[in-house]
Amino acid sequence: MDNAVYIVFSATPTGMGRLIRRATRNRYNHVSLSLSRDIHKMYAFARLHRAIPLYGGFVVESILRYQSFAGTARVKICRVEVPEPQLTYLHNYLERLWNEREEYIYNTPAALASLVHLRPVISKAHTCVTFVQGILAQYGLAEVTESDRPTVRALEERLSPFVVYEGSAPVCAGDWGEDIYPMETTTRYAVYTTARHFGRLALRVLTGVA
Repeated sequence: MDNAVYIVFSATPTGMGRLIRRATRNRYNHVSLSLSRDIHKMYAFARLHRAIPLYGGFVVESILRYQSFAGTARVKICRVEVPEPQLTYLHNYLERLWNEREEYIYNTPAALASLVHLRPVISKAHTCVTFVQGILAQYGLAEVTESDRPTVRALEERLSPFVVYEGSAPVCAGDWGEDIYPMETTTRYAVYTTARHFGRLALRVLTGVA
């Protein structure tokens, strides 16, 4: 068993990804966590569907996200060793998040606020960075702390000693697995899910629950 986690920085091949990279002037705009070196399966807070950029939550990403539709993404992979007992706890934690994924949503205000190094805290809501950063801090890995700046660039700099690969996303001949990213959606569904997403964010800001 490989007692490690793999942190995957990516330049996602989407319009939103390109917009974020221009705004931040950083090579990468997204970060995910994988439990296997081939990174064919990753955990992240991201959009759920390709066609609905503002509706997001906890997802299990297939590497196919990064080699389809708009070209192959560039990735940087960092390997961080994890003691076996902690790795078991992490497996259980990720399984619980997946089972309760309907409760977890993407923290859109925090994504915007990260441009000025702020971190609005909303119940059961994360960005890709706060999710990965929180896990590394929780398990005492790579000297990452919750007080670190919540940006892709800051996390990338912190993990620079752990880089094992940088280049095009690995090719995968598998299927999408649990990832619903390519699912066809209607305009009505896109409007409904986006409105509901921001409604849940607003409710959590006001009351702390959703």
